[in-house]
This record gives sequence, C-alpha cells and structure tokens, in this order.
Amino acid sequence: MTNTARQARLQSSCGFAAWSRAAFQPQMQLLKETQQKQRRLYATEAAAGKDSEAGNLQRIYYGSLAPRMKLVKLFSLTTSLAGIAAQPILMEQGMKIGGTGMAVFLCTVGGFFTFVTPLLLHFVTKKYVTELHYNPKTEEYTATTISLILLKIKTKFRPSDVTVPEVPGMFTSFVVNKRPLFVDPALFDDPEHYVRIMGYDKPIDFKLNLKDETEPTKRKQQ
Repeated sequence: MTNTARQARLQSSCGFAAWSRAAFQPQMQLLKETQQKQRRLYATEAAAGKDSEAGNLQRIYYGSLAPRMKLVKLFSLTTSLAGIAAQPILMEQGMKIGGTGMAVFLCTVGGFFTFVTPLLLHFVTKKYVTELHYNPKTEEYTATTISLILLKIKTKFRPSDVTVPEVPGMFTSFVVNKRPLFVDPALFDDPEHYVRIMGYDKPIDFKLNLKDETEPTKRKQQ
C-alpha cells in the first residue's frame, strides 16, 4: 500500500509539474521576447545617438603635420622596443669587452635612446592638435591630440573655456582646462572659428588699471 501511494504521489507531482510548465511556458516565452525587444531598442537608441552625434560634427581643422608625426612616433616606439630587447645582448657584450664598466656604459647609452627619446618627442608633440571638430547644435569644439602610444585623446570645450596666455609658451596657442594646445591659424577651413576660439571677437581689454593709478595721485594731492 505504501509503494502504490508513493507511486501515486509521484505521478500526481509529475503531472502537476508538467501542467505548470505547459501553463507558464507561453508567459515565460513572452517575457523573454519583451526583454529581447527592450535590449534591441536600447542598443538601437544608443547607436542612433552616437551616429547623430558623429553626424553633427564638422571637421574645421586638420593638422598638416599629423601623418608625419604619427610616423615619427611609430618609428620611435619600434626602436624603443628593439632597444629593450637588445639590453641583455648589450650587457653580455659589454661584460666580454670591458667588464662591468663597459656593460653599464652601453646599457646607459642604449637606455637613453630607448626611454628618453620617445618621452622627449611626446613632450614636444603632445600639444599639437591633429583634428578639430565643431558641433553646431551644442556649440562645442572637439580637439584631437595623440598620446604616447598613438591613441587619440579628445578634448571637448567651448570658447568660454579657452584661456589665451599673455606670454605664449613653446608650441602653445591656447589653454583649455589647464591643457595647452597648439593650432596653426592658416589650416582652419573657416577663420571665424579661430577668431571665436581665441576670443578675438570679444571687446578688447587694454588693462590700463586707471583706478589703481588715480588713487596714489589723489593721496599726493591731499
């Protein structure tokens, strides 16, 4: 009796499980389909937003030295990698030729050209703007520079964020959020953008400091 009761319970539980699966399967399928549709919708909206933002950008400036600068940096990086790989060989040959002193000298010279040259080249070229785009809807500019490992660095700014130094530094046209950038005015497609960025369309402030000069004269007269 107990075995038959257990079998009956098992059959009833299996039947209930099969019935529940059959009953809830359409709902689960509908839920999965709605989730997939939402994911597709979010993906299409994100892609559309990126495409629209990229479509609104207008290239107004292109640095003529950008291709040469990329080639020079690429050559410098390849020579640096070759120098790093040659360090053990230089050490071994230096030990054979002149002992420890010669090995240290050769590794020092090789290390200078391996590490210092790319850093010095990047210090000179990191301010150079390769491309400059303008978004008419947001009235924002996007300046593109090249990093040490040839990656593009994009800096977004507005004319109000630009600071023109009174004494221009080396390879510095203007500063955006403490980041110096260099552009060639002759390479702008529309010179008006250069005028807006540099603030030449604003009223001229001669910085005469008339108030500070009149105060001492009044004191002397008194």
